[in-house]
Amino acid sequence: MIRSVFRRHRAAAFASTALAVVLLTASIAELVARTLLHGRMTAVAGTALGKGTAVDIEGGPAILAMFDRHIDAVTITNDHTALGRIPGVSVHARLEDLRLTADRSGTVARTHADVTVPAASLQRMAGTSDGRLPVTAVHLDDQADTVTLDLGQGGLGKATLQPRLQDGRVTLHLADVEILGSPAPPRLVDRIQDTLTSRNGADYPLGLKATTLDVTATGLAVGLDAGPTRLTGKARA
Repeated sequence: MIRSVFRRHRAAAFASTALAVVLLTASIAELVARTLLHGRMTAVAGTALGKGTAVDIEGGPAILAMFDRHIDAVTITNDHTALGRIPGVSVHARLEDLRLTADRSGTVARTHADVTVPAASLQRMAGTSDGRLPVTAVHLDDQADTVTLDLGQGGLGKATLQPRLQDGRVTLHLADVEILGSPAPPRLVDRIQDTLTSRNGADYPLGLKATTLDVTATGLAVGLDAGPTRLTGKARA
C-alpha cells in the first residue's frame, strides 16, 4: 500500500518536472524566436526610416512566425525621420502580410503610412542654400490649403506655397512671392522655385506613394500607400 502510494507520488513528481522542463524549454524557444524576429524587423525598419525606429510585431507566437516565415503585421514608428528629402517628419506605418526569406530580406503585401510634416520641417525644406533670404517663419492656412513663408528679417517678404500631390510625392508649388509688398524679381522667384523643386526628387521608403494630403494648423498630414514590396535589412543612418 505504502509502496503503491510512493510510486504514484514519484510518478506525479516526475510528470510535473517533465512538464516544467517542457514549458521552460518552450518559453526559452519563444523568447529566442521573438528576439531574432524583432532584430530582423528592426533592421528592416532601420532601412526604411533610419535609426531610432520603434517596432511592434503583431500576430501569434514568434516561434511559429519564424517556422512559417510569415508575420501578420508590423507597425513601425519614427518621430524624427525623413520622407524623401523632407526632413524632421513623424511616420507611423503598418506593414501587412510579410513573408520572410532566408537571405534576411522578404516581401510585404501592402503598407499604409501616416506622416506628419511640422512647420519647422517646411521651413528647412523651403530655405535657400545660400542663406541670403532665410525663411524666418511659417504660417499654415488649413482653410485655403496654403503655406506662407516669411522671408528675411522683419517681414521683408512673403512667399505663398500650395502643397500638392504629384507622381505620388508631396510637392510645394510657388504661387506668389512679394518683397516689401511688391512682386518679387523674377530671379528671386526662380531661385525659390528651384530650391523647392530640388527637394522633390527622392523616392519614399517601402515603395510608398502619397495618396492624401491636408494642410493643418500645425503642418501637413500625408497619407501614403504601397502594394507588394521587397524588404531589405541593411539599415540606413
